[in-house]
Amino acid sequence: MTTVAVVGGGASGVLAAVEASRFGCQVCLYEAGPRVLKKVLASGNGRCNFTNSDIMPSDYNRPEFVAEAMNCVTPEDVMRYFADLGLLAFEEEEGRVYPYSGKATTVVDLLLWALEEAGVDVHTSTRVIQVRPAASDSPGNRQGWDVLTEGQEGSRESVSFDRVVMSVGGAPDASLVPEDVKYIRTSPVLCALKTDTDNLKGLSGIKVRARVYLDEDPTDLQDAWLDVVDPEFEADYCGPEEYGEVLFRDYGVSGIAVFNMSRLVRPGQMVFLDLLCDLDPQAKVDFIWDQSMAHPDRSIHQVLSGALPSRLARNVIVAAGLNPDEPIIAEEEAVVLAMVCESFGLKVKGVADPKQAQVTRGGWAVKGFIPQTMESKKHPGLFATGEALDVDGKCGGYNLHWAWTSGIIAGRSAAQG
Repeated sequence: MTTVAVVGGGASGVLAAVEASRFGCQVCLYEAGPRVLKKVLASGNGRCNFTNSDIMPSDYNRPEFVAEAMNCVTPEDVMRYFADLGLLAFEEEEGRVYPYSGKATTVVDLLLWALEEAGVDVHTSTRVIQVRPAASDSPGNRQGWDVLTEGQEGSRESVSFDRVVMSVGGAPDASLVPEDVKYIRTSPVLCALKTDTDNLKGLSGIKVRARVYLDEDPTDLQDAWLDVVDPEFEADYCGPEEYGEVLFRDYGVSGIAVFNMSRLVRPGQMVFLDLLCDLDPQAKVDFIWDQSMAHPDRSIHQVLSGALPSRLARNVIVAAGLNPDEPIIAEEEAVVLAMVCESFGLKVKGVADPKQAQVTRGGWAVKGFIPQTMESKKHPGLFATGEALDVDGKCGGYNLHWAWTSGIIAGRSAAQG
């Protein structure tokens, strides 16, 4: 019987272990912590946003690799997989899919039962120190693998396996595997951004829906406003953008849209918030000017407070160089104010707290692995899954979906050799 070691008891590791066992292997799952699936239990604020109904390879930083993998295990396959486990699910806004119970414990319980039913030998509180090729009996024979582990009391043991699946999560220790497996330096993504705070005073705790975009060419922003001056001009901005929740903090901005933008922005760049993202430029101007004319005694602050939270409205007006306590007296002022509503700019200093990042970018380079099997090109019998590979996706179930997909592929491939 083929023996398989799965290193890491997270989402991808558990599915790899279940699938390898279902396909006839003797499987040992090693988890350094006291329990498996701890991160899944905390995902989605305890509700487990386990996939998304609108998964596309382009949602990931390595779209070509992901596309090849998803040709083998499609998003529909993943949904059927969980339905077959017994999970009833439902979809919320933006395609996010949750267990019907609203509890991550439901997903975890089903996966724990699957491990038990598949006969996987689970070793918790057992850290894997190194995975190294075993000596081959003769030239041309497929090598096995020696897995060196350390138990809770510090005792060490080396166990031999035919295949090994590395499902160790983000920022894996490069020395775990042979040094010729290319490793990409890791960095935190899907996290809040630390920015300059000149425009953010007094805004901490305010939440809005906005378009967050990264304008790499300042002329794009100028061009967009030529729509107002010249209706026949067509703007062609096509940079990265995200729609969703933005939460203002003392240090910068947070929220789902910001988390997604953190995958794309670099320190020193500007991110812009379109605070009236459901209105086009002319509609923004029309709202401000029409309300000013309808209520001529109202200050600019009172007018804009009809569209934005009061404190945010005041900061936007100040950023536009206008006096919040005076009325609008010219349409040009409405244009300027509308422009700032669409391009409320913040200079990025970096991520706010790397420890709070939902995902880590980097790990073992995908160029060294076969997407249809998750197997190392240089080392047959060595597989990697999930966040251990240099693959990361957007918020909204994308990263857990990648964990399930890559885990299923690796487990089946390890079993079939």
